[in-house]
Amino acid sequence: NITQDKLCVRHQTMLSSLCTWYMGHLDTSPLATKSLTSALISTLGDGGAQYHEERTHAKQMGLQHVSPLNFTYNRRRGLTNFADSAFICGPMLHFGYGWLERAIPTVAVANPCGAADSVEKAWCAWSASQAAAAHVLIDDFVFDAVFIAIMFVSTGIGEGYYLRQIWNQCRKDYVPAVKTMWKTSFLLMPLEFCLFRFLPLRLRVLGMNLIEILWDAIVSFMIHKRRKESNGGMMEDGMDGTMGGEKLIPS
Repeated sequence: NITQDKLCVRHQTMLSSLCTWYMGHLDTSPLATKSLTSALISTLGDGGAQYHEERTHAKQMGLQHVSPLNFTYNRRRGLTNFADSAFICGPMLHFGYGWLERAIPTVAVANPCGAADSVEKAWCAWSASQAAAAHVLIDDFVFDAVFIAIMFVSTGIGEGYYLRQIWNQCRKDYVPAVKTMWKTSFLLMPLEFCLFRFLPLRLRVLGMNLIEILWDAIVSFMIHKRRKESNGGMMEDGMDGTMGGEKLIPS
C-alpha cells in the first residue's frame, strides 16, 4: 500500500509538472506549443491507422497476429503527417479558432455587462450556446474539408508523389474522404460543442486534437488506402502500382 501510494503521488507530481510546463509554454509560445502538440497527436492517430492497416492485411493473408508494439511502421509517412500538422494544420487551427472567437464570441457573450437578472443570464447562456454550435459547424464542415485537401497534397509531396498523381487521387478520393469525415464528426459533435462552449480559447486546439485522434486516424487511412492498394501494400519498398491510369511510385 505504501509503495502504491508513493507511485500515485509520483504520477500526480509528474502530471502536475507536465500541466504547469504546458500552460507556461502556452503563455510564452502559444503558436509553437499548439503546433507541436497537434503534430504529436496527429502522428499518434496516423500510427493507429497504420496499425489497423497492417492488422487487416495480416488477417486477410492469414499471417501471424500483429500487435500494437510489433508492426511495420512507415516512418516516412509518419514524419510527413507530423510535418503537416506542425507547419500547416496546427497553425491554421491556432489562427482559425482565434478568428472564430473574434467573429462569433462565446466567452464574451456568456455574461455581458455583468448580467444579474435570471432571464437575462439565461438569454446570455443561450446566445453563448448558439455561438459554440456555430463554431462546431464551421469547424466540421468548412475547416475539416480544407484540412483534408491540404493533407492529400502535403502528405503526397512528402511521400514522394508527383502533383499529377496527387491530383488524380484527389479526384477519386477527396469527396468520399470528406463525406466519411462528416459522418464521423456527427458522432463527435456533442464533445466538440462542450469544448467550444466551456473550454478557454487557448486550450481549444489541444482539446480538439485529443477528441479527434479518431478523426486523424480515419483521414490518414482514407488518404493512404488507394496508395497502398495501388502499390500492393509495399509503397515504401518502391514497387510498381497504378493510380488514375499511371504509375504510382514514390520518388
